[in-house]
Amino acid sequence: MLKNETTNSSNQIERSSVTNNIRLWLLEHPSLNPYRFSLKRAYRTATNQIRLLPDFVVIGSSKSGTTSLHYYLLQHPSIIVERNVHFFEYMHNNSIEWYRGHFPTKIYKNFKKIIRKEKLIVGEQTATYLFHPLIPKRIHTTIPNAKLIVVLRNPVDRAYSNYQHQVREGIEKRTFEDAIKSELKRIEICKNNPEYKINNNDFNNHVVFSYLRHGIYVDFIKAWMKFFTKEQFLILPTYELNNNRVKFLKQVFDYLNVPNFEISDIVRQNVGEYKKLDKSTRKFLVDYYRPHNERLFKLLGKKFDWDQ
Repeated sequence: MLKNETTNSSNQIERSSVTNNIRLWLLEHPSLNPYRFSLKRAYRTATNQIRLLPDFVVIGSSKSGTTSLHYYLLQHPSIIVERNVHFFEYMHNNSIEWYRGHFPTKIYKNFKKIIRKEKLIVGEQTATYLFHPLIPKRIHTTIPNAKLIVVLRNPVDRAYSNYQHQVREGIEKRTFEDAIKSELKRIEICKNNPEYKINNNDFNNHVVFSYLRHGIYVDFIKAWMKFFTKEQFLILPTYELNNNRVKFLKQVFDYLNVPNFEISDIVRQNVGEYKKLDKSTRKFLVDYYRPHNERLFKLLGKKFDWDQ
């Protein structure tokens, strides 16, 4: 039974992998995709030497409010942040010149500073960076002094939201309960057999069908802390973003060392609507995540209200 479940999951991953690879290849080959080509992209790449690298990176977590955070950050006059660049992930074969081309020039930063008397902070946000095992080293190699922002949602809610997203994309066909049962078995196999891999595709291996594993935040953050100091992280819970937006954003602005700013458009972004999680399933997941959450709280020296 496990073999069939694993085979079915692998087949789904393979199909989604092919689709993703074709889409991404077309996007990055403008001669075959004329809708993607623009003089703006060509100009930005050509002027990469005078362009900035990010001061900060929002590395996660996906399905945790990072789309809303990006929307709010864009409204601050001292912040420019590019979303879903994916350079350190599956765009890593592109050049650093390509990456620099996404960000403003040093000339513009000096203009803001000298003429407008304003500060400029540049950032990138790719919410799946948190989960990729190779990205901490990649970012540290390129921007070792970067500030890292992490937004963490109750892992139970994040898992269910991630599942619903995959259902909407047409990738996931199973019930949530069947999906997590299969994942629990795969996690156990990987734990007992370190060489075992469900799929060796660089992208799908850490994004697709990882509803439970991606909620064990402590393991991912520990991997990042091998390359970055604790002082380089700002780690906040999603419920503060939803329930006390002003306080949440002030912490972000203070961390980035920019003036506090009142956001005018506070509409939440990318909010999904789906039926409520079954109570017994929720209780199971709360119990499943409790020891992992306790390890996280010990590491961070603070506790989030997730035990419900």
